[in-house]
Amino acid sequence: MRFLYPAFLLALITIIIPILIHLFSFRKFTSVYFSNVNYLKSIKRESKRKTQLKHLMMLIARIMAIVSLVFMFSQPYLPSGNQNTNPALGIVNIYVDNSFSMNAVSSGGQLIEVARNKALEITNAFPSGTRFRLLTNDLLPRHDHFLNKEQLIQQISEIRTSPRSVPLSLVFNRLKTNDMEQDSLTGTNTFMISDYQSATSDFENIDLNHNSATFLMPLRPERISNLFIDSCWMDIPAHKPGQEELLFVKIRNQSDEAYQNIPVKLSINDTVKALSNFSIEANGEQLVELKYLNLTSGIQNGTVEISDFPITHDNTFYLSYKVENQLNALVIYGNNQPEKSGLRYLRALFYDDPYVQFAEMNVENLTLSRLDKFNTIFLINIGEISTGLMNELQRIIENGASVVFFPENAGHIENYNQFISRFNTSSIVEFDTTRTELGGLEWEHPVFQQIFRERNENMAFPKLAGSFRFSESTEVSEIPLLWFRSRQKALSVQTAGKGSLYVFSFPLSKDNEEFARHVLFAPTLYSLVINSLPYQKISHTIGKESFTLVKNISDRELSDFSVSLKDNPLNFKPDYTTSGSNQLRINLNELFSTAGHYLLSNGDSLMTSISMNYDRTESSSGYLTLNELKRITEEFPPGLLRIIENPEQRFSEIFDEIGTGKKLWKLFLLLGILFILAETLIARLWK
Repeated sequence: MRFLYPAFLLALITIIIPILIHLFSFRKFTSVYFSNVNYLKSIKRESKRKTQLKHLMMLIARIMAIVSLVFMFSQPYLPSGNQNTNPALGIVNIYVDNSFSMNAVSSGGQLIEVARNKALEITNAFPSGTRFRLLTNDLLPRHDHFLNKEQLIQQISEIRTSPRSVPLSLVFNRLKTNDMEQDSLTGTNTFMISDYQSATSDFENIDLNHNSATFLMPLRPERISNLFIDSCWMDIPAHKPGQEELLFVKIRNQSDEAYQNIPVKLSINDTVKALSNFSIEANGEQLVELKYLNLTSGIQNGTVEISDFPITHDNTFYLSYKVENQLNALVIYGNNQPEKSGLRYLRALFYDDPYVQFAEMNVENLTLSRLDKFNTIFLINIGEISTGLMNELQRIIENGASVVFFPENAGHIENYNQFISRFNTSSIVEFDTTRTELGGLEWEHPVFQQIFRERNENMAFPKLAGSFRFSESTEVSEIPLLWFRSRQKALSVQTAGKGSLYVFSFPLSKDNEEFARHVLFAPTLYSLVINSLPYQKISHTIGKESFTLVKNISDRELSDFSVSLKDNPLNFKPDYTTSGSNQLRINLNELFSTAGHYLLSNGDSLMTSISMNYDRTESSSGYLTLNELKRITEEFPPGLLRIIENPEQRFSEIFDEIGTGKKLWKLFLLLGILFILAETLIARLWK
């Protein structure tokens, strides 16, 4: 305990007055004589003891009253715990959390409004000439500059909620970097106004300067309640006209209240495509399936909506994808007699299909520059693969195409291994001429999920006239899709970059016609083509993803394109770079900070759509309690990190406590009054 005016303590010498009064009693006694005084002596002794005790208690009360009043005038206080900083000196940093979670409502209104008012109170509590710095989740360049009081008040009034949700460690690091030189001279005082959500309050990553003081001002919503769309996805990568789509919508309930029959709506290109209702338990989650048909080709802009209040930024989810008019498939065969090479089976499968544009090339007359135009490339019974073809196939696979490899039974094993080893697959050992039967398939893989609605464990599998055996290795990551009864793989897939390599262990030839005529053949190969499209990312998260890739952009489209937010007439040119294979890399910077569909166009031609959604991190996060914050502050050196436990208190009072500590003069005034009252009661009631 310390004193603002220690000179007043000299008045403690006045306690000698009641002591002297106690020592020198001026009361006169009258003598009365009795013949027998034994009884009177005993009464006198008892009365004397009581009188002495009464006077002693009155003396103590008087002394304590004087001490209390002297202490009161000396202005005692408990030090704030950090004597390195003075709130009236140095730099004052104010951080206002303006994430969407601050739209929640407290008893004083929306948290963001309360935060702005508290920031203004802090500003007005400091004298003119104080250097301020304001920081929000936006982390703008202007936040590095010092402000005077008038400039700070203006910027505080401009604070609005933002989609950005940043960890507190990032805020502290930004402040620490800017304050390093100033800290050594005058120190800093930092005020953090936030709701302190668990997801972003990473105090374990914070390193505080020892010449600074940080004050946490936690704001709490009156009621924690939020129903929101967490995510949406599709299982099928390819989309074609007339295809039934299945959209999965994950909805979460961040409240202690259950909801019944809440409507959810899906719109595609401003047309309602699906409606459904869902019920959800308290603090639970629900998966809603929405089915609809693709009636047209081209870009599909989808919007999933629910209704909830007061936090509304996560009630809508934006998604987009492209419905292809057709897919391009190429067969490269290695035999001058196509009827023996298995080519005729692929012709029969694809020639009359309007969705799959089918082409074929002989390996002897191959144009490598044309290969990147195809979504799927079949290699049918090529005896030896040239190095140039290997290089080109590797490139187009990494860029998103699929290659389906049927080896020739008399092919060069060493050459085949040179090719497939580029993709970290198990190597070929030998060709086994034993006739063997297929024994099973991977039902859960997307290739077969799209074919079979349910498992058929009693399926009769075809027999094959020999197959290649592969080495067994635990270091490869390929996935077996078909296998023989001996558990040797018959078909496997290995992803590389954005594409996939499918390797069959047997030739597609007349000798294996039983497989080509089996019910498994046509849907399997057709599914390989359908899955050849790279996975379409149907949505992006603002602030979480720095770029997106747009493929197959022509030089003409690249020369003059722009981006606009759907239903907004303003266009802008984003930051971008180009790469090989006509790819466009668009930087998702602050120009993409509003949720919605961003349309990439060349004149009147729509090239693609980029769907942006607000981050859901804070939608599902809880809040740190006051006790949790106290435990966190105890992990730091005393005085570096403090909590303003009552944000509703007037900041002028908080400011005084920060500067001089906890004032105790009111306590000693109360004690003084109590001791005076105690003396009076003793004097009147103690007989």
